[in-house]
Amino acid sequence: MPRPRKNITLDFNALTATLNAGNRLDLKRIAAQHGTCPPVIRRILSEYYGDKITFKPGRNGGIQWNATPTNVGTATSETVSEPVSETVSV
Repeated sequence: MPRPRKNITLDFNALTATLNAGNRLDLKRIAAQHGTCPPVIRRILSEYYGDKITFKPGRNGGIQWNATPTNVGTATSETVSEPVSETVSV
């Protein structure tokens, strides 16, 4: 019998606000809050944010906005409605 899947609900708006404020986010703390391991949280965040964030290893590391611009030379504006939280099965 396979192991039951765990539902993890992350509040992406709160994570985005924390990143915008310049506060430190680390995978270990987020994983502990949701009762899972850091690689699972890393995968979920990578799937949601894509190349907009980067993971810095080490003592002063954590999750931060990617400093490299992804769309150089394109001036487009679009409105995206994102969910307040999303449940992911792992």
